[in-house]
Amino acid sequence: MKGLIKKLLRESFEQYQDLNEEAFTFLENDLTEDYPSSFDMDEFKSLTSFAARTRYCEEHLQRISSGSSRIVYKIDDEKVLKLAKNKKGLAQNEVEVEYSQYHDIEDIVARVFDVHPDNLWIEMELARKLTKGNFKQITGFNWEDYTKVIHNYGIDHSGRGRGFRHDVDKSIEEEMWENEFTYEMLSFIGNYGVPTGDLIRTSSYGVVKRDGQDAIVMIDYGLTSDVYTSYYS
Repeated sequence: MKGLIKKLLRESFEQYQDLNEEAFTFLENDLTEDYPSSFDMDEFKSLTSFAARTRYCEEHLQRISSGSSRIVYKIDDEKVLKLAKNKKGLAQNEVEVEYSQYHDIEDIVARVFDVHPDNLWIEMELARKLTKGNFKQITGFNWEDYTKVIHNYGIDHSGRGRGFRHDVDKSIEEEMWENEFTYEMLSFIGNYGVPTGDLIRTSSYGVVKRDGQDAIVMIDYGLTSDVYTSYYS
């Protein structure tokens, strides 16, 4: 929405030359200011502990979710702040920053806009909650079939090679290799050797707009095999 407003503002500037460039720049910068007015980024950056940063965000931002390693806060209608709570959170932030830059998976991961130099926090694309119903509507597959297929595929390609396997309709599995989203997810699991434990939960995904259409992306993709081995096993 802010992008549209700025576009219209620029068009108005070009039409009415009495609006000078300085005034336009002021208005454009004001529209870019996305954090609440009470949130002072300089003060936030000066905080030196996980606990202090958490307290500051709790006072000035809306908490969306929380896990063992990170807390997610809403910045505005376009972005969230993922705040590390500990070293596990730092490691997962680092992975998501890195993976968000890979072209082969850019269509299935939420975009990262900004990052603290030490991965204390990242700013990520805000996504709507994924439900099993809209997963079916967008992909054409039942959520249960999808999770069975990626679970089985993960056993074969995540570096563990053993575990309980689901019975899967082979025709559905073949169809998933022809579907753009599920193909890219299976390729992601195979190429990057990621554990599928988080990927069988709807909370790891969200719905965003891509070229005007609803698309499913991973919003929690920092738990790689290396991170799991280093911090969770």
